[in-house]
Amino acid sequence: MELPATEPDAGRAHPRAGDDLRAPGGANAAAWAALFALSAAFLFASYCMARALVGGFGAGAATIAAATGATAAASIFLWWLAPFADFAEIFWVHLPADRRARAGQCPHCAYPHGDRATCNECGRSPAPLPTCTLSPRPVRRLAWILVPALALGCGAGELWCRLDESRFVDEAALAAGAYARPRAFPAGFARMWRDDAGALHSEAWPDFARDRGWQPKDPALRERGWNRSP
Repeated sequence: MELPATEPDAGRAHPRAGDDLRAPGGANAAAWAALFALSAAFLFASYCMARALVGGFGAGAATIAAATGATAAASIFLWWLAPFADFAEIFWVHLPADRRARAGQCPHCAYPHGDRATCNECGRSPAPLPTCTLSPRPVRRLAWILVPALALGCGAGELWCRLDESRFVDEAALAAGAYARPRAFPAGFARMWRDDAGALHSEAWPDFARDRGWQPKDPALRERGWNRSP
């Protein structure tokens, strides 16, 4: 006896083996690693420049604290990267779902759903996904990235500055008399020099520094006080 053909259960969901709207494994880790590398490089350069702006040859606790504080303040320029902490979800979830919804397809599996309230292929609602907006989650993620990036950037920057000063000491020992050269990149705007007495100095933009011992040639101006109102 021939059995009648059975009709598929219209109410049964037919999920696929996997969700098309899931970021591939390691995508978030790769995005966070890229953010960490970019942030650490920026903070490294910021620390080197802050150290040069603080001035002085060698580093004491006060110099390191001032340079670290300035670098932490400069990290405000990295907070615009917060949305990229959710890069994997944006690129592999929200963008494909938005394209599918505009094409009249299920945002989850890309099956044409027509006007049905439930997708026949995956059993989910074909309604578009909620709009991707900036939430506290990527901000928290970026904060967790910036803390170790700040520590690495400041530590590497201090090591770079000390190596540069050590090289300068070796170069000055081979030179006769006064010796000067710019600091290494990225603080090339500052100059290190050794005076005739053998003292070591460092100052940012030394060509524009004010000579505090300068006096006018006119004796009347010197006696009156050239920088005061008559």
